[in-house]
This record gives sequence, C-alpha cells and structure tokens, in this order.
Amino acid sequence: MRGTFQRARKPEEKEIRRKAILKAARKMLGEVSVADLSLNELARRSGVSKPNVYRYFESREEVLLQLWIEEVRDLDDRLEESFRTVTRGDVPAVARVVSAAFAARPPLCELTSIAAAVIERNLSAEAIFTAKLTLVELTTRFAAQLHDRLPAIALADCAWAASATAVQVAGLWPGANPGVVAREVLARPELAGMSPVFERDLTRFLEVTFAGLQALASASQSSIA
Repeated sequence: MRGTFQRARKPEEKEIRRKAILKAARKMLGEVSVADLSLNELARRSGVSKPNVYRYFESREEVLLQLWIEEVRDLDDRLEESFRTVTRGDVPAVARVVSAAFAARPPLCELTSIAAAVIERNLSAEAIFTAKLTLVELTTRFAAQLHDRLPAIALADCAWAASATAVQVAGLWPGANPGVVAREVLARPELAGMSPVFERDLTRFLEVTFAGLQALASASQSSIA
C-alpha cells in the first residue's frame, strides 16, 4: 500500500490523511495490544512511509491520544443509547450500564490506564491542551447523561463521578488484566481473592459512588429544610 497517498498540502488533505492513519490504527487495536501498536506496521497499513506519519502526528503517543478520544466519544454514544432503557433513579441499573459499556471496549480501558503515565509523557503542551479541551466536552456529556438518569445527584457531582470513573478504570484495568506470569501466580490458592474482576468491581464502585452522592444530596436538602 505504500505510496498510495501523495503528499498532502492543503489542510483538508492533511485531515484526510490523519483520519486514514487513525482508521488503520483503530483496526490494529482490534488485533494487537496498545503496547504492540508499532508505527512501522501502522505506516504500512495506512499507505504512507513511517517518516510521513510524523507529518500528521507528532509522535506515536499522539496517535494513541487521538484513538483514546475516539474511544471516549464512542463510549458516550453507546451510553446515550443504553441509558434509554434505564429507569430514572435506578442506581444499580445505571452502574451496570456504565460498567458494561467500559468492559465492552478493551482498547478504551487500556488507553485510559496508560493515559497519564505513558501517553502524555511524549507530547507537546499544545497537543495535550487541545486533547484535554475535547475530553472536557466529552466528560461533560457523560455527566449530563448521568444527571438525566440520576436527577437527585447534582450535575457538578455527576461531573465529578464521571472523572472518578475514568480514574477507577485506569487503576482497575491493569490489575484485572495482568501479564502471563502474574496471572499464573495469582491463580495459586494462597492468593485467592487478590485478582480484581473488572466489570464486577467497577459496577460495585459505581453503585457505592452513586448511592453515596444521592445520600449526600438528600442530607443536604434535609438540613436546608
């Protein structure tokens, strides 16, 4: 495929190239882990040379950053659809929907788990700032969806819960998906119970968080009354 694209000169042409590279990268994530996503293979699949990849992305990490944003956007779309089946105020159902949406997207969870420690370490300030602005918009949308299903929780607290969910996913995913050697060790009877179960444990975290925020809101209203 190499040589398929001519050099992009206009902004719209560059955007087409960027989207083609991201499309190839996203397809790769369905086949390999984030750690195994190489620029050499990405260049080959997207029809550009490796040096030309750097014309559209400043580093491999920026490719991963943009993939993460796309995954978060898709998550929001999925939640908007799934929440339609949830009765307002049903905390366990909301928790299950959110945790299932994350569990159905391993690339999203893996990218979330390395966002701060890996992805952002090799990016310019401008790339991080631009991405954060987009993530603020997506988190705000997630928060609005939570508030719509759990109206007793203030929108600001829903925004906090949305951010806290990402932090929980970042910590829980690696523990629930250890390497081969660690998995074998954790399977020993002496270590029973040390391995987290991603969807189960995320659901419980969300149930406790949402129920706690509802209780705080109720207590606050009672004190005012």
